Amino acid sequence: MALTTTISTKELQRQAVAAFEGKTYTVFLASNPGTLSAESLAAAWEAAKVTGGGYADVTGVIAAGSYSTSNARYELPSISATFTASAPGFNYDTVCVKIGTEAYLHSVLAESPNIAMAAGQSKTYLITLAVDD
Repeated sequence: MALTTTISTKELQRQAVAAFEGKTYTVFLASNPGTLSAESLAAAWEAAKVTGGGYADVTGVIAAGSYSTSNARYELPSISATFTASAPGFNYDTVCVKIGTEAYLHSVLAESPNIAMAAGQSKTYLITLAVDD
């Protein structure tokens, strides 16, 4: 006899609202010294944050989402994070996503090889937050 579990779309919505909606986010770039992982504290990642060369964090507030029947998950609006360098530019190898004041990052996106941004160059990341079963 098989047992099938189904999580309602309203439960997925409840989880998304509790975890994300209305909370602030910060997307920042870092240079991993080789000792940091997704399990490292946000403060350790922030200590490795890029500085200078026109670098600035991308911040905002997570808006309300909706259930996507085609993807079978509750999706929040995507976060578009654009970084633009000015002279002399900057280098990085990790994109970090922090939600609110949590002790750990939401996600870590590793670039390989590292990215060298020269003055006038921009790079955009589109980040999706979702809750699915």
